[in-house]
Amino acid sequence: MPQGEEGVLLEAEAYRALSSKSRLDILRLLYRKPMSVEEIAEMLNLQPITIRHHLQSLVEAGFIEAVEERAGLVGRPKIYYKVVKEPPTISYPKRRYLMLSSFIVNTMRYMLGDDQTKKILRKTGLEMGENAAKRLESEHEIKEWSQKAYQDFVVKGYLEKMGAEPEIVEVSDRKIVYRLHNCLFFEMAVKMPEIMCDVLHESFHEGLTKSMGKNVQVSRMTCMSKGDPYCEHSCEWLK
Repeated sequence: MPQGEEGVLLEAEAYRALSSKSRLDILRLLYRKPMSVEEIAEMLNLQPITIRHHLQSLVEAGFIEAVEERAGLVGRPKIYYKVVKEPPTISYPKRRYLMLSSFIVNTMRYMLGDDQTKKILRKTGLEMGENAAKRLESEHEIKEWSQKAYQDFVVKGYLEKMGAEPEIVEVSDRKIVYRLHNCLFFEMAVKMPEIMCDVLHESFHEGLTKSMGKNVQVSRMTCMSKGDPYCEHSCEWLK
């Protein structure tokens, strides 16, 4: 089969796999951690046979894979499903923004050097964060940022809509800890974490919290591009 035709068929399979809400719900669960059929069925309140059907579609489309884990030296291994490291990228019509973005950053590094590139991307990240905060304030009529507003409108709203697959793991009066299971710039971040993560990502949160007030501080504790299973953040309201 010609490579172009094979690519079209694979993309069609990917679209078909994503056409089901149940399969999207399964993907969101698996972004957090590998799970078995029984665990997924319990979380989604569906029958295991239904879950197996959806998992097969996601495997065939290239989004997930099955792995075996053995608890001991004897007995049958247990099968878990997890998201593949490089899921298929689909779009219609075709877009090559990732290729263009990578080319632009690499050209900047070549022509301007790393230090100047970092300065430019730091300014970009700050503006992105400030604009995001202002837009959320306008959309939701936020007069003063609180822990609940950050949880509802930044984590559950903005980051979820962006596709970061957020998970809230801790909430207190002054702090919220959350994990991002999908890095929006993962392919580039793996190749240049010192720029994409340590500069652009950090400055985005700096710009975001700068607009919220001086008493808000976001810290990144883990990073996917540096080998961690997710990016974990802590947003704290200081006294």
